[in-house]
Amino acid sequence: MFKRRRGIFKGVVLYVLRSRPLSGYEILKELSRLSAGRYVPSPGTLYPLLSYLESEGLITAREVYVGRRRKKIYELTPRGEEELAKLLDDEEFRGLVQMLESGAAASDLLAAIRDELVYIDEVFDEVEGRDEELLEEVLTLLKRLEEKVSTRLAQLRRGRN
Repeated sequence: MFKRRRGIFKGVVLYVLRSRPLSGYEILKELSRLSAGRYVPSPGTLYPLLSYLESEGLITAREVYVGRRRKKIYELTPRGEEELAKLLDDEEFRGLVQMLESGAAASDLLAAIRDELVYIDEVFDEVEGRDEELLEEVLTLLKRLEEKVSTRLAQLRRGRN
């Protein structure tokens, strides 16, 4: 098990950003996925760390708009990549990363679906929807999903009896 040391959370966030730029919300989702839901820091923990990493030159942040909603996208800098490479040279940190990655393989697909639906729900309120045809299509998809979930629940409940 990885010994608690200062900066470990910093390293995990850098590791999460290694593959592509992400928003804070996406970083939280990725941490949840990697830990199979066992470790999800609060936004009050993550966002100050992201500000610190940006002030240290390890990441950059740029603002984008989704509908009327503004969000920041974070990306590793070359300096951040160097810092992550140093951390990955540490056997204990590599062990932590391997433990996180192996948890992802065992993570629950249904939890991933739930996370996506929560995200869609949050974004939906921010997007102006005046396209009736598109909204009808979304409603049809949601009804189909509701039917599948209801069928699966009924099967599970019958199996318990």
